[in-house]
Amino acid sequence: MADDLGWADVSIQQEQASRDVSTPNIDRLFREGMRFTNGYVASSTCGPSRSSLLTGRSSSRFAMEDNQPGSPLEGPPATEILIPRLIRDNGYITGAIGKWHLGETPDRLPEARGFDHFFGFLGGSHDYYAAPLTHNGKTISYDGYLTDVLADAAVDFIQDNKDDPFFLYVAFNAPHTPMQAPQRLIERVVRHQARFADAFELMKQKKGEDGLPYFDLRPFKGLDIDVDLMRLVYCAMVFGLDDGVGHILDAVDGAGIRNNTLIFFLSDNGAALARPNDLGGVNLPLRSGKGSIFDGGVKVVFGASWPGVLPQGVDYDGTLNAVDLFTTTVELSGAEIPHDRVIDGVNLLPYLTGKKTGNPHESLFFRRKDRGNFSYRSGNYKLVYDSKAKMDPSGELYDLSQDIGESGDLSAELPEVKARLAEEYKAIDSQLPDPVVHEPGQE
Repeated sequence: MADDLGWADVSIQQEQASRDVSTPNIDRLFREGMRFTNGYVASSTCGPSRSSLLTGRSSSRFAMEDNQPGSPLEGPPATEILIPRLIRDNGYITGAIGKWHLGETPDRLPEARGFDHFFGFLGGSHDYYAAPLTHNGKTISYDGYLTDVLADAAVDFIQDNKDDPFFLYVAFNAPHTPMQAPQRLIERVVRHQARFADAFELMKQKKGEDGLPYFDLRPFKGLDIDVDLMRLVYCAMVFGLDDGVGHILDAVDGAGIRNNTLIFFLSDNGAALARPNDLGGVNLPLRSGKGSIFDGGVKVVFGASWPGVLPQGVDYDGTLNAVDLFTTTVELSGAEIPHDRVIDGVNLLPYLTGKKTGNPHESLFFRRKDRGNFSYRSGNYKLVYDSKAKMDPSGELYDLSQDIGESGDLSAELPEVKARLAEEYKAIDSQLPDPVVHEPGQE
């Protein structure tokens, strides 16, 4: 899992901004398997998105629609069941590496949620150079660039457990802020895309501990930040992410288990946008980004590979969601899906292998009730209400097959379609609890 990766920021996407990056390893994963052109996450914010993936349930079902930093309620409630708890009893060794961001109280730590091994950090943001990490409950220091360190930890886990069934959740924090990248990655971006040469020269002017060879772009917001400089640092972080994916793929190959391993790649949400500088990421041609209910926030770079089982080099256009990783993984392991709660995820394998036709999901919903925002996709139509946009209170209707940027409201042309989607969403919304909103200082 990448963190805040833009829709256009993988080279195989072939969008205009994709020319800035080179991601041969992510591209390789998709070419050896499938790229999901309608792959979504359940939420456009880090914590709820990760919670949804690991529980198979939209986090709206357990009142979590935003990050809750510092809250004892951060992450899924202790009553929620995560993937590792279900599959561990079937002989699977379970590991989590990288960003957790799902709670720091004893009942919400990775080990309490079913993971046998954890190497990473518990919060939402982390320095790439020096801040300590946690390894199975112990604080450790490290040398090197964090993206490389996390990839190395994933490789070690694969090598140590290659003879047994395992489930490994690798949550890179790249390219999430802070915007930090070593000179070796920055120079690779400049060699790949010559238009960054001027930004590189500007970068060289920064002196002190935040300058090269371990560049740190702070502050990362403001009108005085050079946009190309920001984009250069972001792309360097993406290059590092792709290197990490490559090390993991090579480790699976080297262990001789590639044909017996299903690998997914996705981002937790779209790129973070902080106008006017957008923190370096690009979601275009999708609208908006992280935190929104437009596709720029919830439609993500997403794909899977399993040689001999999944088709190779195929774009899969069916509508699917990250919650499906829960059901796919649990059923593949031979464990049983819980029957005492709504599970939103479906097993993707019958759809991806052609044994089942149609969409894994005919509809998807996305809600930020604290902001008064929601969207609901049914087939190719999407009903959206965004409180900050100048919209009619009934929202706007888009046809995503013709309008990927969600710019042309069809409410007047298709009132019956809009009314149907509104009623369907209203029925779902009525079943959901109000989200927990944690303000700083609350207990």
